[in-house]
Amino acid sequence: MAVVLRAHPQLVAMLVLLLSVLSSAAGGKLLVVPVDGSRWLSMREVLDVLSQKGHEIVVVAPEINKHIKPSKNFVMKTYPIPFTKEEVDGSFHSFSQEVFEEGYFLERFLKVYQRLKRISDMTLSTCAHLLSNKQIVRYLQKSKFDAVFTDPVLPCGQILAEHLSVPSIFFFRVMPCGLDFEATQCPNPPSYVPRVFTGLTDHMSFLQRVKNLILDIPNYFLCDSVFQPYAKLASEFLQRDVTVLDLWRKASIWLLRLDFVLDYPRPLMPNMIVIGGVNCAYNKLPQRYQIYTALVLFLSFWSWAEGGKLLVVPQDGSHWLSMRVVLEKLWERGHEIVAVIPDASLLMKSSQSFTIKTYSVPYTQEFLERFYHSIGEKIFDNPSFLEKITIIISNMSEVTTMFSSSCRNLLYDEELMKYIQDSKFDAVMMDPVLPCGPIIAEYLSLPSVYFMRGLPCTLDYEAAQCPSPFSYVPRIFMSSSDHMTFTERVKNHLVGISGNWLCYLFYLKYENLASEFLHKEVTILELFSKASIWLMRYDFVFEYPRPIMPNMVYVGGINCEQKEPLPKEFEAIVNASGEHGIVVFSLGSMVSEIPMKKATEIAEALGTVPQTVLWRYTGQTPPNLPKNVKLVKWLPQNDLLAHPKTRAFITHGGSHGVYEGICNAVPMVLMPLFGDQMDNAKRVESRGAGLTLNILEMTSKDISTALKAVINDKKYKENIKRLSDLHLDRPIHPLDLAVYWVEFVMRHKGAPHLRPAAHDLNWFQYHSLDVIAFLLAVVLLSLFISVKCCMCCCRRCCCKKGRTRKPTKSKSH
Repeated sequence: MAVVLRAHPQLVAMLVLLLSVLSSAAGGKLLVVPVDGSRWLSMREVLDVLSQKGHEIVVVAPEINKHIKPSKNFVMKTYPIPFTKEEVDGSFHSFSQEVFEEGYFLERFLKVYQRLKRISDMTLSTCAHLLSNKQIVRYLQKSKFDAVFTDPVLPCGQILAEHLSVPSIFFFRVMPCGLDFEATQCPNPPSYVPRVFTGLTDHMSFLQRVKNLILDIPNYFLCDSVFQPYAKLASEFLQRDVTVLDLWRKASIWLLRLDFVLDYPRPLMPNMIVIGGVNCAYNKLPQRYQIYTALVLFLSFWSWAEGGKLLVVPQDGSHWLSMRVVLEKLWERGHEIVAVIPDASLLMKSSQSFTIKTYSVPYTQEFLERFYHSIGEKIFDNPSFLEKITIIISNMSEVTTMFSSSCRNLLYDEELMKYIQDSKFDAVMMDPVLPCGPIIAEYLSLPSVYFMRGLPCTLDYEAAQCPSPFSYVPRIFMSSSDHMTFTERVKNHLVGISGNWLCYLFYLKYENLASEFLHKEVTILELFSKASIWLMRYDFVFEYPRPIMPNMVYVGGINCEQKEPLPKEFEAIVNASGEHGIVVFSLGSMVSEIPMKKATEIAEALGTVPQTVLWRYTGQTPPNLPKNVKLVKWLPQNDLLAHPKTRAFITHGGSHGVYEGICNAVPMVLMPLFGDQMDNAKRVESRGAGLTLNILEMTSKDISTALKAVINDKKYKENIKRLSDLHLDRPIHPLDLAVYWVEFVMRHKGAPHLRPAAHDLNWFQYHSLDVIAFLLAVVLLSLFISVKCCMCCCRRCCCKKGRTRKPTKSKSH
């Protein structure tokens, strides 16, 4: 195993996120509205580092406080409050003493509540005095801050951020009533996420889950009573009706002072960053030692000891191109890499960076190339809807049969499997789209790292127990954005439901093969759920924000390499393009020739722009090919996109090409062909960074209009430049991040601390349906008993009254 020195990733990530909000030139200006007590101690550590990086920091605090003191690292602005130091100290002291007092539960609860109410009134009054201090508020308005850094437990800082119209960063440990997760729209399942102050773990018994759900109800009322006065104060100050939740939802970044070594794994949102241990992560060194620190951090990216052993089960095609980059980096760091591939493949070839072990498959190299070529040709057919469905099912059946037989040959290759068993690998890295890798990992009892763009039917999120709401998370192949109309949401639900049936058919042969080989009944979902780390080849600059899990790591843009010098022939073409520059045109590795009619239409459109067009094309030359179009069989796509003379990129919308376009800030015209390319194109178009054309229906005029728009309309260049800046502004390069997590799994034999307890719950338990049914039964039984008791009492009262008033008969003589 490699022994690697490494920097504390939480602190690095947190500081870079803060710096991304602040100005990046001569230091930004940060307004800090802290909360007194131990919370300030951690925040102060961050401010000291930001100050050393040249940022101007202004801390606004009350004149009377316990821990917030002046410092040379920041400017401190104080404001008066109507309390003495003795009153402040006495209030906190008496509260801490009451915690240890004995007595009945109700009596102790009432005392604590009353004391909390007094502290809340005191902090509310403090906030009111800050907001009413016209001198300080005027100073803050004139200072033109870049961001507000605050602890949201007391929402005074966010009220100021809203008033000043600047972004805010929240820094805190936890908020009562799960309000942090409600404000971020983050799922918070009571079935395995224990509520604050319950003292429960994430593995709860039935009665504990009942208690966890019940405690949610009074918590909402309690928090509403605590924060309602702040909502009223904010509404008066901002001169419009707002709630505290409305204010919290405006936060740009939520820095959570926790991590999942200590805390229980649970869903997060992309803007929630865990930074547990921030108070012990950074050692202050004299300036003369800083060069040694920098040297150690540099060396932390290199192995110092014997490397580990990694087994790789890759997927052919473009999937392999990104994975190969990671494997080469791991090899450079001293790890032994063994890749298991079929003897017939498109792109997976031998390499000096790792060992290749091949196994025989029941098809030839010629058949494989012909099969993929036929897929490329069929793209340009335009069948009816029913024919399209039939073709999809037929292709799925053909692909499943071919690759499941390939997987069977691998699993039953006795010599190769014995070699794999004897090699004592530390982990398995794979693309799980075709799940032969998960079967091998389960057979060898090895931790696994998944490297992928996505699984059909959102099986990746289902297997990771990650919530995936239909209401705003578009299903794959939907070509929808995250802002859907009612009709689109209905369609999203229907596609999600029908997709499960298609995936069942697609993976049925693998499921049967896995059960046969492992000698036990398993489902594909069970195999997928064993992954230690999911390396997802996208990020939320490109993808729509959605819930994530702690073991899902986003490495979008991993294929964006450093620019290399252009080959001489391409350099000459680019230089000869003059002031108009060039357009790069490629439809990916699977499609390099197209029907002549369509090629003629494209050529006609390309001739209408003054730019030189470099078109990767190996088919028959169109008869109307204009002079400004150069046909090439291969082109250095990333290097051309990185050239300052590149004006536009015509692409099929594959994730590799899209990320190269984003990395190099080149606006795109997208012509999606199949797979997830339609979804990728929709994401680029919805971000305003390009235009999408239907390759079957587009005309020469459509192509020309779209190409001229992305070249001449400045908004496309501005939008793609903004996306590029956001994508490149990150604490660690996606390649280094992927390598780090592969090594993490190899070092620690997995990542069990990131596995949520939701995996141990069935569907009813996860959604708390059993708890809800139990509580409903209790309520109904209570109502039934109450009604019966009332009816019984009424009958007894009525009968007694009737007997009392019964007339007596007179005796007759």
